[in-house]
Amino acid sequence: MHRHKTPLRGIKAVPRPKADDPNYTAVNYTYAGRVGHIHEVVDVRGRALAKVGFDDRKIVYYFLDDLELDEKAKRGTFHDADIARDIEDATE
Repeated sequence: MHRHKTPLRGIKAVPRPKADDPNYTAVNYTYAGRVGHIHEVVDVRGRALAKVGFDDRKIVYYFLDDLELDEKAKRGTFHDADIARDIEDATE
């Protein structure tokens, strides 16, 4: 069972996984160091796992401890940009 934590949704996050961590795959290391935004955080077996979305719309999971968070940056995910664009299109 897992529990969702949404207060971190939209926070800017830069993954910094430890080298050769068996919990991560090549995809995790490909996106390491890139800026993304947290979509959600879930607790799985006592560990916080973050779903991080990137500008190319790729979603990659990282342990929350392996993310550098910038809570002062503007919050948002690519879903928020889609909603804003839909609203703009509807008002034109």
